[in-house]
Amino acid sequence: MKNAFCILFALLTTTQTVISQAKEADEIVYTRAFADNDYGHYHIAVLQAALDITAEYGTTALTPHPHPMSQNRQMVSLHKGEADVMWSVTNRTREQSLIPIRFPLLKGYAGYRVLIIAPQKQRDLPPTLSDSQLKAFSFVQGTDWPDLDVLKSNGYNAYGEDWSVWFSTMFSMVEKHLVDGFPRNIIEVHRDLARHSDKAIVLEQNHLLIYPNYEFFFVSPEKPNLAKRLQTGLIRLLESGQLNRFFNEFSWHQAANQLVDAGNREVHYLDNPSIPYMLDYARWDKYPQSAIEALKYENIDDL
Repeated sequence: MKNAFCILFALLTTTQTVISQAKEADEIVYTRAFADNDYGHYHIAVLQAALDITAEYGTTALTPHPHPMSQNRQMVSLHKGEADVMWSVTNRTREQSLIPIRFPLLKGYAGYRVLIIAPQKQRDLPPTLSDSQLKAFSFVQGTDWPDLDVLKSNGYNAYGEDWSVWFSTMFSMVEKHLVDGFPRNIIEVHRDLARHSDKAIVLEQNHLLIYPNYEFFFVSPEKPNLAKRLQTGLIRLLESGQLNRFFNEFSWHQAANQLVDAGNREVHYLDNPSIPYMLDYARWDKYPQSAIEALKYENIDDL
């Protein structure tokens, strides 16, 4: 009787272990920069849609990592197996260290930057300002953001700052005139201003910085099958037109389109030394077939 009980207990334990492992295998963990529910709606929606449209790969649950973290720490968590996927702007290090899904989730808008300034600074930033004159102003960026290197390599006077919740420190630096401006991408800037409406900061009216800068999904190097699944999912979402509908559902994205299309700003073009290529399909809303072909051509196994 004792032996029978031991055998039954061993069987139950083994079954529970198998079930636990199956659940673990079916769970995809994404990293996040902030803990609140306003963060990453679009990216999470695209992730979920890419999983839903590739159901033949299996049923999965999309789960946030329990702790918000910096971009560098997100990369570490993917390498350690603590998470499976993250999203961020790309650079050589990230593409070599993780598996990039080379599709610009934000249409290349991550490289379209406008300035957050104190209201009094606007008079110092007329439309006729040259590149060299603009470089004399002081700007702040996140210490671990690739954008900081972009600004510095182009001769801009840029400082790195350890970023706090919703970048409060950086906006306070602008308000207190510790720096002249905070370059933000055109998708995030209106949301930022709404969130920091208690501060004496405004959107600068005359200038636009543009450089190659693409926000990708990055997958753990231990999860090539997940990378292939997301690649397939994005292709299908593009083909169906669903991805463009997702993008346009967000008011911040619509406001970004208006900033680009208005054509009333002096444009300053910068190089991005951390990205050795330019994507001619970054505006995938205008060139969906080019984006689809590029995704199909990309061989995850070679990355």
